[in-house]
Amino acid sequence: KYQLKKDFFLFVGTIQPRKNVNGLVEAYLSLPESIKKNIPLVIVGKYGWGCEDFMTKLSLSHFGNSVRWLEYLPDNDLLTLTKAASALVLPSLAEGFGLPVLEAFASKIPVITSNITSLPEVAGDAALLVNPTDTASIALSMQKIIEHPTLSSDLVKKGYLRALDFTWENAALKTLDVYHQAIRERS
Repeated sequence: KYQLKKDFFLFVGTIQPRKNVNGLVEAYLSLPESIKKNIPLVIVGKYGWGCEDFMTKLSLSHFGNSVRWLEYLPDNDLLTLTKAASALVLPSLAEGFGLPVLEAFASKIPVITSNITSLPEVAGDAALLVNPTDTASIALSMQKIIEHPTLSSDLVKKGYLRALDFTWENAALKTLDVYHQAIRERS
């Protein structure tokens, strides 16, 4: 439907400065030609704010055929796309939580994400954590995912198990624990 190759890197999120999509594209473009030729970078997300120059380049395919922007996708298409990706790459500079990381874990794909804000807490040891301001580090992690299938497989297993910890039932129980603790402290 979207005419994608079998293997591709995936980014999911609103395009705004805190998401660091510009840094991701810079990292991707520094990869060896053999990787870029065979494994495109697919960006899924609407324009948010603050990235006008980047969005112009993205919409005009300034980065070539190896970087694709799909804007908005219906939930079913996004789920199918996520499950087919070689890896989710989310080198965000600031996240409140990082839901795409858990969605990727549940979809059984490896994850590369930032080592700052909430992302290390969400990812645990189930993702490759990178400094989001270091494009060489992001690129190296992308290359590792492609060149080391055992690493990818290990991350997929850890990620799936990690996703099982983040259920609505667990969230409700932890919230209830906080209320109980507050009541005890007040008594």
